[in-house]
Amino acid sequence: MTRLLALFLLLNTVAVAQSKPDVLFIAVDDLNDWTSYLGGHPQTKTPNIDRLVARGTAFTNSHCAAPACNPSRAALMSGLRPWETGIYTNGDPAQGVMKDVVTINRHFLASGYNTLGGGKIYHGYGSEGRTDSWTKWEGLFPSIKEHEENLNGLNRGHFDWGPVDAKPSEMGDYKATDWAINHLKTAPTDKPLFLALGYIKPHLPWYVPQEYFDRFPLAAIQLPVTKENDLDDIPKAGVRMAGPEGDHAAVVKGEQWKKGVQAYLATISFLDDQVGRLLDGLDQSPRKDKTIIVWWTDHGWNLGEKEHWRKFALWEETTRTSMAIIAPGVTKPSTTCTAPVDYMNLYPTICELTGLPVPEHVKGASLMQLLKDPAAQWDDVAVCTHGKGNHAVRDANWRYIRYSDGTEELYDHSKDPYEWTNLAGEVGMSEIKAKLGAAIPAADAEVRSTSGGEKKKGEGKGKKKK
Repeated sequence: MTRLLALFLLLNTVAVAQSKPDVLFIAVDDLNDWTSYLGGHPQTKTPNIDRLVARGTAFTNSHCAAPACNPSRAALMSGLRPWETGIYTNGDPAQGVMKDVVTINRHFLASGYNTLGGGKIYHGYGSEGRTDSWTKWEGLFPSIKEHEENLNGLNRGHFDWGPVDAKPSEMGDYKATDWAINHLKTAPTDKPLFLALGYIKPHLPWYVPQEYFDRFPLAAIQLPVTKENDLDDIPKAGVRMAGPEGDHAAVVKGEQWKKGVQAYLATISFLDDQVGRLLDGLDQSPRKDKTIIVWWTDHGWNLGEKEHWRKFALWEETTRTSMAIIAPGVTKPSTTCTAPVDYMNLYPTICELTGLPVPEHVKGASLMQLLKDPAAQWDDVAVCTHGKGNHAVRDANWRYIRYSDGTEELYDHSKDPYEWTNLAGEVGMSEIKAKLGAAIPAADAEVRSTSGGEKKKGEGKGKKKK
């Protein structure tokens, strides 16, 4: 009788494990909309990313919660916005908040999943403030060393690019892909699997083997579409974010604009190869038909538009992301959703797809109705925050930016997709500004300090961008 009971419990455990879908959770660092399916740059080559998103639903109007690695990832993984946590920049420590919040990976771990993490999921080791959040955390994978001298000659730290004498297999993201493929094929099947893989590239520096640069001949490189004097109708707060006298001035003076674009395209192409290897590995694994894929990039990136480079701003190039969900039995292949969504929608969506309860602190709306019908009515807007009091709101046609000093920008994407004409001061725009502005919080949490509490006035200034 005891043996029969033990056998019953074993078979029941296996049945429960088999009834829960696996989750492949893929995070990408610093990738904007320069993918073929989003059309951000006419010369980009991303056949494997396109192959991935074509398996399900691609969200073409998706946006980050914050245009910097640390606050974007903290918001997505916790389900809490920057104005709720006080985590606004890369310099604001997340541990004080994250250690007491049920994050996505901790929720799956507590729900019986085998949770494996590797690469960059949070912004740096220890961002969760605890060590019991995963079944096993692999961390970053060793890669080639950075050069002592800049390859591009700009001498601006890791704001550097150029081909390196290395094999693809020596790169950290290649090794991360190997790690993920191995676990997809060999992880025990007595528990459902939550596998989080965080790709580093195309984060700076843009160092990849020569073969990837060869795919984009320098003479043929097309620069991003820009407008002369584009900053003339932008408030001072926006100009400060752009910082035209910094990176952009150095790039133009050093005649590095085309080389920078080439290097970014080359690095994206390297990433795309790894995505192809990952998909092939999944298809060769026993988990192929029961794995939900969640694909997301932590924010966008400017390459000279508005005389701005990097992230750290509130325009389309910096907030727009690449996001897709592939859910067997729910999504249909090659579907596109144009509804405005942001990363506060991911946590509740993943819970609903896997049958897990949504934690009480998570207030974002699930995307389930859009996964079933991408054209379903959707009344939410996407909101992005950069620094305390600075917010951008995006709906189907408009972008509204309000800075902490009350100054504004407003763009009509139906007529101005490059955001060249700021309509905020024009007659007749009060109604749309009020409508979008309703999504901006009345108050923002104070900035987090290095001790985990709120910063005192003036504390923590002077942090360098990363």
